[in-house]
Amino acid sequence: MGDRFDRLGVRHVNVESLLRRPLAGIGHNGGPVFDMSWGAWVWRRASAKAWKTPKPEVALRRLKSAERLGLTYREFTGALMDSGAHFGCAVIALSLAARLRRAAGGRFVVEPRAAVAAKLARFSGRLFVLADIDAVPAATTDERPALVDAIRTAFAGRVEAAGFGHDVATLRALLRDHNAPRGETFMVVSGLPQRVLAESAGLPLAKDIESWFA
Repeated sequence: MGDRFDRLGVRHVNVESLLRRPLAGIGHNGGPVFDMSWGAWVWRRASAKAWKTPKPEVALRRLKSAERLGLTYREFTGALMDSGAHFGCAVIALSLAARLRRAAGGRFVVEPRAAVAAKLARFSGRLFVLADIDAVPAATTDERPALVDAIRTAFAGRVEAAGFGHDVATLRALLRDHNAPRGETFMVVSGLPQRVLAESAGLPLAKDIESWFA
């Protein structure tokens, strides 16, 4: 069955990453499973110490920063504790954020999805879009600048840049070309393939779109 599927040539570009995905996944800190062993007790003690409530002014500053990005205090602080990085950038697939169609003359029309547009309007950070193949109907290389302009216009200039593709190489190149550190970037996702993409690209957080700005 697997061989027949491979010969069809329609396997998703992220399937290898999906099949090799660690059971722990994004957000797992490598700690032991919950049990009554000495190792688990030490881990829980260290975790409690690390998550000790900081000074009120520090906690309030972190909370405000997290709220501006649509994250929880724990998500924002977790990245800070893990790598010392402050989240400031987000990536979202165009197919999640908008519908795309061609008007007369081949012009691109970007129609933001109302629920997502409301979230993006509240987002205070650097925003990047992955123009995945499903969302871009036969766009040629020459048409890409016009499409990026249409995306920026549709979202009131909130989108800084767009990448064309939905794979690790495209995502990393998009961030690298615009000096957006991966450690300071999270991806807004829907479904396991996008979560695996974020993980494979080395992003510290994949934020489910349903809980983003919830």
